Amino acid sequence: MEGGYEITDDLKRDVLAATDLVSLVGATTALKKTGASWKGLCPFHGEKTPSFHVHPEKGFYFCFGCGAKGDAITFVRETERLDFPEAVAYLARRAGIPLPARRSGTRADRSRDGRAAEALAAAARFFREQLARHPVARGLLERRGIPADEAAGYGFGAAPDSWDALMRSLSGSFAEEALLEAGLLQRNPETGRVYDRFRNRLTIEIRDARGEVLGFGARALGDDNPKYLNTPETSRFSKGRLLYGLDRAREAIRKTETAVLVEGYFDRIALERAGIAGAVASMGTALTPAQADLLARHAPAVVVAYDGDPPGQAASRKAFPLLLERGVKVRHLLLPDGHDPDSFLAAHGGEALAAAVEGAPSLLDALLSGIPREASDPEGRAEKIREAAEILRAAPDRVLRYELLSGLARGAAIPLGTLIDRGETRSRPVRALREEPPQALTGAEEAAVTEILALWPASASVVGRVPEGLFTHPDARAVVEAVRGLDPGAPTLDFSELASHLGDGAGQLAARLLLGEPTSPDGSAEGPSLERLYKLLLRLNIRRLEETRKDLQPRIEAALAEGSPDEVSRLLGEKKRLSDEIRRLQRDSRFRRTRTRTSEPDGE
Repeated sequence: MEGGYEITDDLKRDVLAATDLVSLVGATTALKKTGASWKGLCPFHGEKTPSFHVHPEKGFYFCFGCGAKGDAITFVRETERLDFPEAVAYLARRAGIPLPARRSGTRADRSRDGRAAEALAAAARFFREQLARHPVARGLLERRGIPADEAAGYGFGAAPDSWDALMRSLSGSFAEEALLEAGLLQRNPETGRVYDRFRNRLTIEIRDARGEVLGFGARALGDDNPKYLNTPETSRFSKGRLLYGLDRAREAIRKTETAVLVEGYFDRIALERAGIAGAVASMGTALTPAQADLLARHAPAVVVAYDGDPPGQAASRKAFPLLLERGVKVRHLLLPDGHDPDSFLAAHGGEALAAAVEGAPSLLDALLSGIPREASDPEGRAEKIREAAEILRAAPDRVLRYELLSGLARGAAIPLGTLIDRGETRSRPVRALREEPPQALTGAEEAAVTEILALWPASASVVGRVPEGLFTHPDARAVVEAVRGLDPGAPTLDFSELASHLGDGAGQLAARLLLGEPTSPDGSAEGPSLERLYKLLLRLNIRRLEETRKDLQPRIEAALAEGSPDEVSRLLGEKKRLSDEIRRLQRDSRFRRTRTRTSEPDGE
C-alpha cells in the first residue's frame, strides 16, 4: 500500500485500459491523427514543429525532440506533479474505477497535491450549492444574460457573506492546513486568525483542460476590494499558466484549429453564447509566455480579441509577438467604440459578434490599419511602423518573416530596406533537438525489430532463440535485449517498462518503430506475422555467416604466408562449414518464400 492507496498490478492495468490516452494528452496539447498514432507539439518542451507522438493502441507517448516517454500514469505524474499512487487514483476517478479502501489515519499520509485537489473539488460543490441561496449573485448573472441552469457549467458559484461559512462546511473532512494550502482559507499574520478567503463574492472555477478545479476567481458583490480576487499562487494554481474556459473550448478548438483569446471570464462566455465555443480568457492579465505555450499547443491559429480600450490594445500588442514566435497564425479583432466581447454582445447580439470574429483581419492587415496615413503626423506614423516591424520580426521562419515585413513595407509605402537591415539576415537559433533519431536503420534489421515489437508477446519464443551478434546496430541490439527481458505473460508490450531499460538512441528507435506503419520487406503495406519474422531473421543470420566467412579469408592468407598448414586446413574447414550452413539457410529461405506465394488465402 502506497500513499494511502492499495495500488495493485490489477488496478494499474485496469486504469490504463480504461484511460483514453489520446483524450488525456489531448487536453494538454492538440493532436492530429497520423497513421496509427497521433501527433502534436510536445507539452514537456518548447517546440514549433510537432515531434510528440501518442500511440493509443500501444498505450504510450514519445517525443522525438526531448525524449519524454511513458504511459497515461507517467503523463499524469509529469503534468500534474503527482506521485505514483495519486496519479493512479486521479486516473481511476476519471475513469470511474472504485479505489481500494484507505488505511486508517490516511489523511496525514495523503500527498499535499492530493489533499488540495479534494479540498478544491469540495469547495466548488459548496459554492455551487450556495449560488441558489445568494440572490445578489444570481441577479448579477441574470443581468449578464446567463440562465441559472447554465451557471454551473461555466463554473459559477457564490461565497456567502460570512467569515467562516466554507471553513465550517469543510472542517469535518479536511484539516485546516489542507484548506490553507489549497488557498481556500487565509491567516491574519498579526492575530493568527484563520478565515475564508472568499466572502460575499460570485465565484468562478478555474479548471485545467481536463475540467479539474485548480482554483477560483471571485467578483465582489459589495464594496469589498479588490473587485476581482483570485486563489493565491499554490502548488496547483498559477494564474499565469492557466487559461479560463479551456476545458469547454478545447474540443471546438480542435475542430476549427482556431482559438479566440479574450481578457475576462464574461468575455469568454459571451463568445460561447454567440456560438463560438473555442474561446479562452487570460483572466484580466496580459498574455504570459506560459499561457502562450499552452495556447500554441492547442491552436494553430488565434484571434486576439482583447478589450477595445487603450489597456486592452496594449495587451494585444504584447500578445502578438508571443504567439507569432511560437508559430501561431494570428488575427486581431478590434471591436468598435472600445467594446469588449461581453459589452458588444449586449449591444449588438450574438450574430453580430460571431460575424465580427469571423471577419477578424490578419495580423499584418490589423497592424497596417493602425498606421496613420497622413504625412502631417510623421512621428506617430514612424512609431507605429517601428512597432509593427518589431512585432512581425518575432516570426521564427525567415521566409515568413521576410514576407510579413515585405507586406508591411508595401502597405506603409516605404522601402523594404528600411525595415530589413543587415542584422535581419542573421541566422536564428536552430532547435538543437531533432525530430528523428540521428541514425536510422534500413533493411532487414529494422524490419525484424519492427516485427518483434509489433508481435509481442507472440514473438517471445522467437526472440529467446536469437543468436548473439545477429543484430549489429547497437540500438537494435539494445532493443532486442530489452524485449528479451520482458514478461512474456503480459497481454501487451509495456512500452514504459521497455523504455526504462533503454538509452536515448534505443528508446527513440523503439518508439519510432512502434509508431510506424508495418510494411513488408518489399515495401508493401502488410500486417506483422511470425512467418515474416522468421524470414527476416533467416536473412540476418545468412548475413552474419557471410560476414564471418569473409573475415576468414585474410586469416587464411596470413596462415599461408606464415607456412602453417594445420592452421590453413582448420580455417578452410571452418569456411566450408560456414558455406554449407549458408546454403542450407538459403534453401530454407527460398522454401519459405515459395510456400508463402503458393499458400491458399486461409493459410493452409
